[in-house]
Amino acid sequence: MLGLGGVLVLAFIGLAVWLGHLQLQHHAPMRPVTDVPNSGARLRPGRRGCILDCRGSALAVSVPTKTVCANPSLIFTQHVVVARTLAPLLGYRESELLPLLLPHVRTNSVTRRVVTNSYVVLKHKVALEQWQQITQAMAGLDLGQLTKRTRSSLKVARDALHERAVFGIDDHLRQFPSRTLAAHVVGFVASGETETDHGRVFEDHGVTGIELTYDQALCGVHGWTSPGEEVAPQDGANVVLTLDAAVQAIVEDELAAAMKKFLPVSACAVVLRPDTGDVLALANAPTFDPNRPGAGLAGSRNCAVSDLAEPGSTFKIVTITTAIDEGVLSLSDTVFCENGRWWYGGMWLHDVHPYGVLPYEKVVAKSSNIGTAKAAVRLGMARLYHAVTNFGFGAPTGLPLPTESAGLIRPTNLWSRISITRVPIGQEVSATPLQMTLAMAAIANGGLLMQPRLVDRLQDAEGRVIIRFPTNVVRRVAQEHACREMVHALKLAVSREGTAAAAQLDYYTVAGKTGTAEKFANGTYKSGRYYASFIGFFPADNPAVCMVVAVDEPDKQIAHLGGAVAAPVFKAMAERIAAYLHLAPDLVPEPGTPPRTRPRSEAPPELAARRPSADSHDSGSHVNLNR
Repeated sequence: MLGLGGVLVLAFIGLAVWLGHLQLQHHAPMRPVTDVPNSGARLRPGRRGCILDCRGSALAVSVPTKTVCANPSLIFTQHVVVARTLAPLLGYRESELLPLLLPHVRTNSVTRRVVTNSYVVLKHKVALEQWQQITQAMAGLDLGQLTKRTRSSLKVARDALHERAVFGIDDHLRQFPSRTLAAHVVGFVASGETETDHGRVFEDHGVTGIELTYDQALCGVHGWTSPGEEVAPQDGANVVLTLDAAVQAIVEDELAAAMKKFLPVSACAVVLRPDTGDVLALANAPTFDPNRPGAGLAGSRNCAVSDLAEPGSTFKIVTITTAIDEGVLSLSDTVFCENGRWWYGGMWLHDVHPYGVLPYEKVVAKSSNIGTAKAAVRLGMARLYHAVTNFGFGAPTGLPLPTESAGLIRPTNLWSRISITRVPIGQEVSATPLQMTLAMAAIANGGLLMQPRLVDRLQDAEGRVIIRFPTNVVRRVAQEHACREMVHALKLAVSREGTAAAAQLDYYTVAGKTGTAEKFANGTYKSGRYYASFIGFFPADNPAVCMVVAVDEPDKQIAHLGGAVAAPVFKAMAERIAAYLHLAPDLVPEPGTPPRTRPRSEAPPELAARRPSADSHDSGSHVNLNR
């Protein structure tokens, strides 16, 4: 075996010498038949465009690197020397690198001539500092074994080995300077070969998030270099988001604190402007680092747009707003809440507390299932179903992120006898946190449902706008007077009389609604597993921000109600966001009354571095807190 190995090495050396002789003495005639992709053309990928937040902070950039290549036919007998020199610089073992540097010959299928490999990729995405070390190492190679050649032949060989045997092609490395910040929005990329009209090119392509949705715009246009022709690549477009990195950092910071405090499976939040649909923040916990996506795939799920759940009592905003809009009731109308237990359609429906007669403003504030269900019965199935779909449930929102779920609302011909009392309280319907936020934002916006806007514009490297994406009103879901009444009731919900007292702010009036729902899975409700949420907006009568906080399966030994879990997280986020946005307060604390918690105006440090809600069914049915 050793003898056979020696023969093979001698054969390779002989082949290398012969090829070197041909390249040096007859290099001009040999050029057309070297084995370079596309008859000598080398593709050059364009620089991938940046992803920026609304203030121009970079969330994704492409930094210059090199693809290190070799021409084995110019290395002659120095393959071992070159392999030994380059291996530590490229992160290879010498034995791994050597086979790549050895010459190979084949017969060209078109010209039928013998050709040799003159283009071998050694490594992609090599940092420029590392590339400089490689060029210096190649320049300092000891060529003592070539000294027996003629002086002119030696010079040609030295120049070829030093200058052309190892060469670099312009490349780029995708980096995410803020690491986990907005990872679910930005997404990440994967590198690989793409087939083009001019041959194959190694480039980055989006896998998730904006990187995937706007992959074609970000990629740019390839250039190429070939004998006698050079076409420069064109940079990709920059994608400018509506997202504000500072708001995003605040939200992620508070979500991380909620994960530690309540130990849930996951948590998410969406912050948007109700009058435009502009998304200021969209965050999920756990999260991941797009610089190292494989290390955190468990946190790559975008729960805010992908996960479906029965929303519970937050869904009551659709029912009561529509009932007011249709003239079925007003907030001053009263309803008998059956002292907490109502028999309808052959099943019991429960409230957490045994309410008697309540005005509808308190039905909302105290989250009465029975009062809401009676309003839906007066509306009827057809009008309730129309309202649910009109508010956008059962259809994608149009947010430009992959994997968005449409949600589910069954047509009325599939409803059971009790559906008219369960759908209005957020059961038998599934929705994403984003859909619920948009529904609440429509009420804050006087009845106009907005399409969520995550991308403001595409622009070139000089900042010139290529295309701007306008705000878009989807449709009117309720009249302004109905929304004004509903806002009044939602303000009462965020008071000492309501279920969301923990969401109150010192300097801003908040309108909102809590929700606590038992999770439905595999055809049954899972006792002890809850989905806690709060959706609200502020200042209530002149809304600047609408926001949802949803916490999936908080530890019930700590807390599980929406008012105890999600509402205080909302408060913590809202105080910091209001201070950052410099929102004018609409509340002034009474003299001598210390504020409960003063707003924190400091910039978030991440930017520098980065049961009771009762809906109980007898005969084996579930208990849904709906609070």
